[in-house]
Amino acid sequence: MGNFFSTDGPLFEGMAYIINIIYVSVLWILFSIPIITIGASSTALYYTVTKVIRHGRSYIFREFWQSFKSNLKQSTAVWLICLVMMGILLVDIRVMGAFGTAVSQTLQFVFIVGICMVSAVMVYALAYIARFTQDVRHILTNSVLMAIRHLPKTLLLVVVLAAAVLGCYLFGLGIVFIPAVAALVDSLILESIFVQYMSKEDREKEALRNHPEQYEYYNRKE
Repeated sequence: MGNFFSTDGPLFEGMAYIINIIYVSVLWILFSIPIITIGASSTALYYTVTKVIRHGRSYIFREFWQSFKSNLKQSTAVWLICLVMMGILLVDIRVMGAFGTAVSQTLQFVFIVGICMVSAVMVYALAYIARFTQDVRHILTNSVLMAIRHLPKTLLLVVVLAAAVLGCYLFGLGIVFIPAVAALVDSLILESIFVQYMSKEDREKEALRNHPEQYEYYNRKE
């Protein structure tokens, strides 16, 4: 029982985990206030959740700020491109809704699918920026290809995004933890995809960084 209530026990570890979830979600909210920075803020959220919360490396604010600052231009470009595309599709849906014909309803469905696809590509791209270094054109191209190739997981990412948006809409206070929880789920899905596109050497280095005890074992062998 004493170990349960100690600072190294499961109670305090659980509380620290929840506090970190709230902390990084609040950072995402604050850095998203200008609206135009939502892309960079989301990339920083994904990066911080993956590195700090999942793998216990470094500190939340330091990693969030570093990622936000270094990826601001690319993430903003991706965010604005996807935002414009979704805006156009939303206008098309409204226009088709005014006709009320079978053809217009079919086109509405096609445009809705298009919005879902653009949303999925955006999720891939903003996370991709946090993990790889490429120009915006290649980031978007690779994100589209991955979204198509890994369609079942892509659909799951769309569900997670929709659930997060709906959760924040229905439960206002949920915004202080839902963003980080959604990013955590996204990380579990996306990291299993991204690792397939990494070299063997990079995968080994990543595994060592995420498991410090393996670092010590590796260094002793050297």
